[in-house]
Amino acid sequence: MVPALSAEVLNRVVLRVNDQISTLYDYQLHREELVRDIVRREQDGAERQRLLSQAGEVAYADLFRELLLQSRADQLGIEVTDAQVDAAMGQLKQSYNLKSDEEFKAALAQSGMTEAQLRAQLRSQLRVQEVRGREVQSRVKVDEEDQRRYYRKNLEQFRQPEQVQLREVVVLDEGGLPTAGERQRAAAEIRAKVQAGGSLADAVADTSAKGVTSAAIDLGWVSPGDLDKNLESAVWKLPKGSLSEPVQARGGLHLVQVLDRRESRIPPFSEVQQAIQAREQERVFRQEITKYMVELEKKSLIVAKPPAEAANFRRQLIVAETPADEGGLSSGIPAAAAAATAPAVDGTTPPATITTPPTATTAEPTAPGTLPNPKPVDPSPAPVAPPPSATEPPPSTPPPGA
Repeated sequence: MVPALSAEVLNRVVLRVNDQISTLYDYQLHREELVRDIVRREQDGAERQRLLSQAGEVAYADLFRELLLQSRADQLGIEVTDAQVDAAMGQLKQSYNLKSDEEFKAALAQSGMTEAQLRAQLRSQLRVQEVRGREVQSRVKVDEEDQRRYYRKNLEQFRQPEQVQLREVVVLDEGGLPTAGERQRAAAEIRAKVQAGGSLADAVADTSAKGVTSAAIDLGWVSPGDLDKNLESAVWKLPKGSLSEPVQARGGLHLVQVLDRRESRIPPFSEVQQAIQAREQERVFRQEITKYMVELEKKSLIVAKPPAEAANFRRQLIVAETPADEGGLSSGIPAAAAAATAPAVDGTTPPATITTPPTATTAEPTAPGTLPNPKPVDPSPAPVAPPPSATEPPPSTPPPGA
């Protein structure tokens, strides 16, 4: 809880950016929120203490960035309509699977927020998005020839492994056949039907209806390491069109059919251009938003009177530029997973918003039925993850043996 201080103390202005101000009370509320997030998400004791020791600096730096951007939104005359806030509210409800007003109210209560507070947060975030769109996005220019040059110099980084397209059925361990021998006989009968020319789906039509086997399951394109080791060793070298011997794996006896094979290949530029472009656009945006924030600060009237524990807040504003060997067109493109967990441009905790996915520095995802807490706006862009490559099978419910 915020310490019981006099109203005069709590209303003391600790930061002014042009006509925007933050009070000691604003600062303490945000610091408390950061502390709660750190305690909830960080399990390593030493790391938790390190983050807690910086909570004051981070909270003040958050307020600093927010006031800079909100002040600029005022200067640009940016107004957000109620209709825009309503649309953002609808998107938020959809993101958190809140289907009724009752669920929404319950989620607000669990998050310690009022609807008015949430609407105010969304309005602020929409204003900042408009600022960034007007004044930063136009600076992001990605040259196609640079992308092609990178592609030519790093062909092996795009190599896709050998893949096989599979379909399977499973004689279920808990499907009603009590003994291993009976399950083996059922698998042998299915295999015989397929070898005689029948389809896998037809071969299990009766048994799947009775729950003895699964239906025919399309596993899609899989790469080495995607399957249970026993299944992989049984099917990887099978020719196209063949069906494996029964293999015991998770859930029962698996019969796996090889539908097609794809040799290791380097995809053409057209197939990977979107991924290259997305990562490069993100990299350039991060560079430009960093420059932009410095420009804003130079043009602004700033009076900073941070509390003692936040005195070194400026070190939280320092951006560690991406090394040349870790990003951009001068090196390999980070994996999609790395893009999805890229830290914010300032290295601090981004706000929970309906447009910014969780990153490596955010709190853990909000529990189902709750809403994100209101936080100051972060100028960093939402990470842009490259689209799945052809090496990644499409998302689906994991089959029993996968």
